[in-house]
Amino acid sequence: MLDKQFLFITTLITTEWQGITFSGTGFFFRQKEPAMKDGKLGNYWLVTNRHVVYSKEDSTKKKHLVDNLTFRVRAEEKASQKLIWLEMTMSQAELLQKARVLPDTGIDVCVIDICEKVDTELAKYNDLNVTICPIEEDNLADRSKLPIESSDDVIVIGYPRGFYDSANLYPIVKYGIIASMWGANFRGTKGFAIDAKLFPGSSGSLVITKPRMEDLDKEGYLVFMKEKRFYCLGIYSGEPLFNRITIDVDGNPAVLHYSFDLGQVWYYGLIPETIQNGVVPQFEL
Repeated sequence: MLDKQFLFITTLITTEWQGITFSGTGFFFRQKEPAMKDGKLGNYWLVTNRHVVYSKEDSTKKKHLVDNLTFRVRAEEKASQKLIWLEMTMSQAELLQKARVLPDTGIDVCVIDICEKVDTELAKYNDLNVTICPIEEDNLADRSKLPIESSDDVIVIGYPRGFYDSANLYPIVKYGIIASMWGANFRGTKGFAIDAKLFPGSSGSLVITKPRMEDLDKEGYLVFMKEKRFYCLGIYSGEPLFNRITIDVDGNPAVLHYSFDLGQVWYYGLIPETIQNGVVPQFEL
């Protein structure tokens, strides 16, 4: 059931810096190997944008690591079957140990090792059923047998401006198309463009192919699956903004941005690459 998958695959992220709260989106990714034993979570990562974790600037334009980052894991109370969100907060010290980014500061992707945090938090409860439905290597776009091309439909799953179905804890699912050449580096980045109307807070959203039941068999013939299948295309990181100008509004300066209702998406391959080759990000503390 896609509703169940979408329910447990993403998380609302909130961060704090100097008493100010910011919102963003993340999703879970799991490596199959090496697997951990003894019932531990093992090889689970929270994927989001680099700027969600440390884009905060002071008056000197220095970028700072957030004071803390909170993500959520959905759980069901065994007695009442009520769906609740368990909030798990990582301190600045934990982020300095667990966050990974690529050395190229222009790549807006960050992965955070959440295994220890989730295992520690879940050990406090015995009255909850907890489900995490992560993206895995088999869900990445290079496993798709059907071609992916410009103008293909895409789905973006996230929390625009922190908004979601608060009664069912369900994220917002938005629709768009691939707006640039698939596989090419859009404007010199390791990403592509989508045509979709999104909002701040969507940063870190999961971008997938439109779920479908059709696929190709080993001989290349079209077959129909019992359940809809989708593939991860990448990580949404915001809207390219152009022609920034400053105008006067009631005696105060205001900045205007012009855009084309496009979104920047970083290719899916940067997830395993960041896990394998990522470094602890350097921050101004």
